[in-house]
Amino acid sequence: MISHIIVSSLIYALYWMARIVPVIALGVFVTNFAVNNGLMHKFDRLINPISRNAHISTISALAVVTCTFSTVAGYSMLVDGLTEKTISEREVIATTLISSFASILSHFFTFFIPVVIPLLGLTTGSIYVCLLMLTALLKTCFGIFLARHWLRDAENVSEQPSANYADTSVADKRDALNKSAKSTYKMLKRIVPTMSITLLLVAIAMELNLFESFSAVFAPLTNLLGLESGVVLICATDIVNSTSGLILAGSMLSEGLITTKGVLIALLLGNVASFSARFTKHSLPLHVSLFGPKLGSKTVAINAATTLVLNVIFILVLLMI
Repeated sequence: MISHIIVSSLIYALYWMARIVPVIALGVFVTNFAVNNGLMHKFDRLINPISRNAHISTISALAVVTCTFSTVAGYSMLVDGLTEKTISEREVIATTLISSFASILSHFFTFFIPVVIPLLGLTTGSIYVCLLMLTALLKTCFGIFLARHWLRDAENVSEQPSANYADTSVADKRDALNKSAKSTYKMLKRIVPTMSITLLLVAIAMELNLFESFSAVFAPLTNLLGLESGVVLICATDIVNSTSGLILAGSMLSEGLITTKGVLIALLLGNVASFSARFTKHSLPLHVSLFGPKLGSKTVAINAATTLVLNVIFILVLLMI
């Protein structure tokens, strides 16, 4: 029994490492090359207003913009700033929230349009995507509020460009490639060991059904609220696998077994019921490997709690309609 759990957990951890590490390496390398080659200066028109209005440093504002293309690459910039002590832990937390909308934009053409809308239909799919994007936008606004509150005494920092990124446009392309490769190696050297251990622990928790046991606590909620029977089925499926939940919701919707309102509530309830599992399985390994156990756990907890509260609010609004 124990050996089976360990073997299965190792396979799970190795599988996700094989999928995640190449993507991380590519994202970090490309972004570092863009920075070292001076290409990121083309985004100054976006970076400066974000930096000025949110009271965050230029590095943090650049990280927000970078999250549109790669969240890992954007966060790696925060790690550099944290290591060099040019940004504080509070600024890191606020910036991860501010980057929420930029991060979700990266999924717009890769997941929302080609997957979510075709599965749920134009109307229901569009409404669901708008709810997800509104959640991210509100998280961004909350992050700006925190930054302006926490960093009100650091206004001058936002106007100062980072020394690391100021004169990079003069770098030779070969030199930029070498610097990017070294930066990527250093980042992977830091990330991979921590991420592999965290993924292994998460896999063991999954084998012991700890996430399912926690999610089952929310099951009686649908009965209490008198929701459609299909809501429970979609919610349960979404907890296990989000794509499967979307497929089931789309098929039941097309057959008239559930309404648009029921689908939206079911998918949001699935997010609420599985939020701890999803953040633990996906966000925690990345944040811990980048920011360390203490700060990484704190950023995940704050982001997860904010998402949870917003989802609950949307569910309550839908129930009242």
